[in-house]
Amino acid sequence: MSSRAFAAWAGFVVRRPVWVLLTVLIVTVALGAQIRKLRLDIRERDQLPQDHAYVQLYNRINDHFGGGAIVLIAVIARQGTIFTPDSLASVDRIARAVEGLPGINKGNVLSLASSRIKALEGTADGVDVHTLMPDVPSTTAAADALRADVFRNDLYVGTLVSADATATAIILEVPVDTYYPTLHGALEAIVAPERGGGVDVVLAGAPIVMSYLDRYTAQMALLFPFAVVVIALVHYEAFRTAQAMVLPLVTALLSVAWALGIMGSLRAPVDTWSAIAPVAILAIAAGHAVQVLKRYYEEYAVLGDNQRAIVASIVRVGPVMVTAGVIAAAGFASLATFQISSVRVFGLLMACGILSALIIEMTFIPACRALLKGPAQREAVRERESRWLTPLLQMLARVVVARPWAVLAVAAVIVAFCAIGATRLHVDSSLRGYFAESSQMRQDDALINQKFAGTSIVKLLLEGHTNGALEQPEVLRAIADLQAFLAASPDIGKSMTVADYVQRMHKAMSPEDAAASPIPDRQPLIAQYLFLYSMSGQPDDLSNLVDLDYRDGIVLAFSKTDGAAFVHGLVRDLNAFVAERFKGLPVTVGIAGGAMGAQAALNEVVVQEKIRNIIQVTVIIFVLSAVAFRSLVGALLVLVPLAVAVVVNFGVMGWTHTWLSMSTAAVTAMGVSIGADFAIYLIFRLREELATHGLGEAVRQSLLTSGKAIFFVSSAVTLGYLTLVFSNFSAWMHLGGLTALIMTVSSLAAVSVLPALVMIVRPHFLWRGQRSPELALGESHRYADRIASQGLKEPKWGRES
Repeated sequence: MSSRAFAAWAGFVVRRPVWVLLTVLIVTVALGAQIRKLRLDIRERDQLPQDHAYVQLYNRINDHFGGGAIVLIAVIARQGTIFTPDSLASVDRIARAVEGLPGINKGNVLSLASSRIKALEGTADGVDVHTLMPDVPSTTAAADALRADVFRNDLYVGTLVSADATATAIILEVPVDTYYPTLHGALEAIVAPERGGGVDVVLAGAPIVMSYLDRYTAQMALLFPFAVVVIALVHYEAFRTAQAMVLPLVTALLSVAWALGIMGSLRAPVDTWSAIAPVAILAIAAGHAVQVLKRYYEEYAVLGDNQRAIVASIVRVGPVMVTAGVIAAAGFASLATFQISSVRVFGLLMACGILSALIIEMTFIPACRALLKGPAQREAVRERESRWLTPLLQMLARVVVARPWAVLAVAAVIVAFCAIGATRLHVDSSLRGYFAESSQMRQDDALINQKFAGTSIVKLLLEGHTNGALEQPEVLRAIADLQAFLAASPDIGKSMTVADYVQRMHKAMSPEDAAASPIPDRQPLIAQYLFLYSMSGQPDDLSNLVDLDYRDGIVLAFSKTDGAAFVHGLVRDLNAFVAERFKGLPVTVGIAGGAMGAQAALNEVVVQEKIRNIIQVTVIIFVLSAVAFRSLVGALLVLVPLAVAVVVNFGVMGWTHTWLSMSTAAVTAMGVSIGADFAIYLIFRLREELATHGLGEAVRQSLLTSGKAIFFVSSAVTLGYLTLVFSNFSAWMHLGGLTALIMTVSSLAAVSVLPALVMIVRPHFLWRGQRSPELALGESHRYADRIASQGLKEPKWGRES
C-alpha cells in the first residue's frame, strides 16, 4: 500500500514538475516574508526555569528590593592611586551619567559619588555621619582626606575601592526586564570618553556577560555561509557533479527558510539556543537529500531512464525518509515539555525545519530532476565510483560478514573504556566559561576580580516574622555569623548586610563596648543607631539591604566564580549552617538568590531535563521504529548504535574533563534525535537486499549502497556542526565538537556493530513478509513503468555537468 501511495505521488510530481515547483516557490515566498519578524532577543526571564526554587527566590528578592543582576564598572588608575582630583572627577561623571539612564533607579547605583555612601566617625558629641564624597576633591590634600575616610570604613574596601587603592567601582543593580545589549551599549557610550589619560575603565557582571552572549549569537550570520560552503564540498565529493551538489544545498536552504518563516509568523524570539538551529537544519536537510539522490543514481544506472528512475527511487527511499524524518522531528518536538521557554522554541524550530525538509525533499528534488535530463554516462560513472570510500566499505563488509564477533568485541572494549570515563563526568556550568580566556570579556572580568571582592553576586533573603525582626540583637549576631561563614569560602570576597552598619555605628559611638560585643545587646539602642544613620541622609539609604520596617533584608555577597557546582555546594553548606544557627529566631533565610543562583538553577534544570529528554527521545524512537518495522527486535537494533554513541560521548567528556552543562547536555539529546536515521536507513536497505540475496551478500550490498550514503550524510552533519568550533564561543565549540563526535560514532556503529549483530542474531523480521526475489526486485521498476505508460513529458533542461 505504501509503495502504491509513493508511486502515485512520484507520478504526480514527474508529470507536473512545474506546478510542484511553483507551489514550493509560493510557499517559500510566503514564509520568507515572515522571516523579517524574527528578532534577536536574549532576555533573562525567557532563559530561566520559573518553577525552580532558586529562581522563585531570585524573583522574590527582586520584588522586595528591586534590581536584579549587577554590573560593576571599574575605574582603574594607570599610575599611582585612584585618589586624585582628575580620576575622582571621572568617577563622578560616570556615576552621574549612569544614574540618569532610562529605567535605572538612582538608589541602585553605588559609588564613591553616591549620596548614600557615608563616612562614619565617632566624635565627642556622638557620631559624625556624612556623605563620603559630596563634591569632587579639587586638591591633592582633599583627595588624600577622602582616601583616609574610605579606608576607615572596612565595608568599602574590596567593594567600592580596591585594597591597593588603585581602583574604584561603580555598582549598578539592573532591573530584571532590562535588555542587556542596550544597557551595555549605553554604558560603553558613557565610559568611552573617560578612557585614556590617567584611567582605564572596564565593565563586568552577569548583564555584561549576557550582552556578549548576544554578540556571539549574532555571529551565526557569518558561520552559516561557512557551513553552506563546507556542506557543498561534502556533496561534491559525494556526487562529483555540480547539479547533484547544488540540489541538496538548495533543498537545505529552503528548509531553513521555511522553518524560520514559521517561527517568524509565531513571533518567536531568536536567542542563543535557536540561533544554532539554522546550521543544524541545514546539515540535517542536506544529509537527507543525499539519500534521495544517491538512490536516484542507483535506479538510473539500472533503468537508464530519468523519470522512471525518479519514481523508482521515491518508491524505495520515500518510506525510509518519512520514517526517519518523523522520528527526528518527534524527538525535537519533545522539547516542548521543557520548563524553559527558549529551549521549547529551539525544539519547535528544529521540528519545523526537519518536517519542512521532508516535504521539500519529496517535492522539490524529484520535480527538479524531472525537468532535467538524466546524467550523462561520464557523470553517472563518476558518481558510482569512489577512489577511496568504496574500497574501505568493501573491506568493512568483509570483516563484518566474516568476523562479526570480533567487531562486537572491539566495540565492547571501546564502550567499556568510555563507560569508565563517564563515571568521571562532572556537572557544572559557568556563563563566563562559555567565552575564551583571551576574549575581552574574560580579561575585563579577571581584572575586576583581581581588584575587587568579585564580579558575581549571591543574594540571601532574610524574611522576618514581625516588623523590627532585623533590629533584634540575636538576629543581627546570627547574620554576622552567617557573613563570617560566607567569608570562610575562598571564592566569596565580601558580603554586606544591615549588621555591618549597626556594627559601624556601635564602634563609632561606643568603641569599648563594641570591642567586647560588636552587636549591641539592646534592641532600642540598635533602633536608635539605625535612626541616626537614616537622619544623616535619606530614610531609604539602606533600601538595597533592608526595608523601612526592618522586617526583611538581604545578604549581598560578592563571588569570584559563577560556577553552578560552587553555588550548589554553597547552598548545601548554608542550609546546614542556617538550620542550626537560626533555629528559634524570628527570621527565615532564603538561600541561593541572585543571578548566580538563577543561572545555577538554569544549568540544573537543563541538565536534568536533557537527561529526561534522552529517555523521551529513546522511547519515541523505539515505539516509532517498532511500528515501522513491526518488530520489537528491529526497534532495539535501531537503538544499539545510539547507545554506543551516547556512552562514547559521555566517556570522552569524562576523560577530557568537559563539564556536563547546558550546552553539552544538549548534544546527546540532539545526537540521539538525529543519529537514529543511520540505523533506520541501513535496516530498510537490508530488508530490501534480503529479497534477492543471502544474508552475507545483503550486508555487503547494503554497506556499499546505503553505507555510502550514510557516510556522506554523517559527514555533512558532522562538518556542518564543526563550523561552530570557529565561533570562539566555548558553548558552541563544545556543541559543535561533541555533536560531530556523536554523529561520527553513531554512523560508524550503524555500519559496523549493527550489521555484525544482524549476522549473529539473524532477526526474523528482516525476512518477514518477503515476496519472491523477482517480485521484490521489480516492484519499484514496475511502478515506474506503469507511471511511464501514462505519459511522461521529455525533460526540458540539459544533461548534468
